[in-house]
Amino acid sequence: MARTNIIDTEKKTPAENARTFVVTLCIGFTVIMVICMALGSVFADEQAKQGINYCWSLFGACACASLLQFVFFTPVIIKRMSYPLRLLAFGICLYVVLAALAVAMSWFPANMAGAWVSFTISYLCALAIASAFFSVKQNRERKEFDDRLADYRRDNA
Repeated sequence: MARTNIIDTEKKTPAENARTFVVTLCIGFTVIMVICMALGSVFADEQAKQGINYCWSLFGACACASLLQFVFFTPVIIKRMSYPLRLLAFGICLYVVLAALAVAMSWFPANMAGAWVSFTISYLCALAIASAFFSVKQNRERKEFDDRLADYRRDNA
């Protein structure tokens, strides 16, 4: 009788094992940070709470970005929309969320135009880099699927 509840890491590629490690690390770090921030929010002095609130705002920004990514880049909520339009809508919504958090949490002096210009340029650069990365990744996956489909059609023709 074969045991199906045993994880066989030898059958996984090094990339799959690395991906599992990184995901586990990120989940563990996030859980510990949320616990520490919650405890700090309760027990820390007022000076320390400023830094803890800053951490909460970053956590909120990450949560909002993940939610927006789910909304705009999966077909669960928006069934049919072109990728450029999805990217534009995502970018605008995320910018609004981050700008609101920046003002509410005093990430930078909100009354200084130069700070807003720097924030906006940094945001647009980060969005462009992330978009380029995911575009390359998506094209690579598309090519791999096309190659596999061509092999399948050739073998089953």
